[in-house]
Amino acid sequence: MLVPNAQPFPPRFVNDAPVGRLSVHFTGREADLDQVEEMLNRKQNSVPSCCVIHGMPGVGKSQLSLHYSIKSFDGGLYTHIFWTSAMNVDKLMQGFSKVLDLVGHPDRQVQDQNVKLTTARLWLEECTVHWLFVIDNVDRSTLDFLTMHFPRRNGKGNVLFTTRTVQVAEALANMARAPHSTLKLQTLDIRDSTTLLFDDAGIRSEMVTAVQLSHAEELVQCVGCLPLAVVQAASLLKETHMTLENMLNLYRSERIEVR
Repeated sequence: MLVPNAQPFPPRFVNDAPVGRLSVHFTGREADLDQVEEMLNRKQNSVPSCCVIHGMPGVGKSQLSLHYSIKSFDGGLYTHIFWTSAMNVDKLMQGFSKVLDLVGHPDRQVQDQNVKLTTARLWLEECTVHWLFVIDNVDRSTLDFLTMHFPRRNGKGNVLFTTRTVQVAEALANMARAPHSTLKLQTLDIRDSTTLLFDDAGIRSEMVTAVQLSHAEELVQCVGCLPLAVVQAASLLKETHMTLENMLNLYRSERIEVR
């Protein structure tokens, strides 16, 4: 089994984050981004630094992680960013194994999945590049897998988790030996939610009347100021050419459920 130090050339730069999923109208979250960066910049005595973002579905955990990934990669903070879904063990296995493909590791062709998982962990532990591993949407059912395969050393590496529940967030932070590295993501405030609605719907805010602004503010409150729900409402506005008042009445009467 080969390790990174035995490679004649360093692996190429990698940003595996699904950048196409980032909303072009990502708004707000400056304070949250600062907290993520502060947590990931903490010295962890030669172990990867960690940040765990948790919050309700649709609040924007993946979007925040994507924005941080793009910003930090473009800023040269990391030369390697890996991304995997953690909704189930199969996706995690694929994500960890993909590390070997992305860095061109000689063992990427190995058929034995356990060998590939161990090799991927060793690469993360022993490489000399600065890397970030985003592990998105961790579920309680995948904690045992992560406990077994999480990188145990390397101060040049950082791990960013997202999950829905505070219980899983705390378990991840403890596993990473970073008990004070959880961030609860709140809904957007009304101003940022309204800005997101206007931007995604293609409505020029300077052309909005006071009455329309009031309708927009009530509309975003109807969907709980959840970014995903606001974007869905904006898409419906754009597609149907409904007025803000009619859309608001529709949400009031039909009690549209955001999925």
